[in-house]
Amino acid sequence: MSKSLTEKPGKRDAYHHGDLRRTLLEAARTEIAANGTQSLSLASLARRAGVAQSAPYRHFSDRDELLVAVATLGFEAFTAALVAAAEAGTEAGAVKRMYAAYLQFGEENGQLYRLMFASGLVAGAPEGSALLKAALASFQPLLDRVSEASPKRARAAANAIWAQLHGFVMLKADGLLTEPADQLLSGMII
Repeated sequence: MSKSLTEKPGKRDAYHHGDLRRTLLEAARTEIAANGTQSLSLASLARRAGVAQSAPYRHFSDRDELLVAVATLGFEAFTAALVAAAEAGTEAGAVKRMYAAYLQFGEENGQLYRLMFASGLVAGAPEGSALLKAALASFQPLLDRVSEASPKRARAAANAIWAQLHGFVMLKADGLLTEPADQLLSGMII
């Protein structure tokens, strides 16, 4: 077979990736799940994706911007899990199903959960940023359900529930709680 007249001799075919941003985000999430954020670098993700070391910089200015994007997607997935749990049955059991979904997400995504809630990214996020919007949106399904049951003290009650669930996830992740989720849920104060 003859070479095209426009093909440069000795040059291998250019690699076209399709959706490099998504591939990098998926690779980052996989790396974070396996090893946390400590060893994550744009260079290692480029190698994993099979692209030039400079390619990730077309999508992320630096590692921090990549981590913000991963955390934002994490909050979106977390919110979707909470909403799906709430809508999976009767309204009467929605809040308890959300409790269970919260704990399950935290257990199944421990390192991502730490990135989302314990890295300081949200606290440092600019007003109106995608990360801050996604983080605040993750609280809204619980607040909405608690507001229906207890409108006068909804925010305080939702914050107390959120704090308990967060504490359970972090204590389990650190090996300080070993009880199954259903036992933890049965001991909730709110």
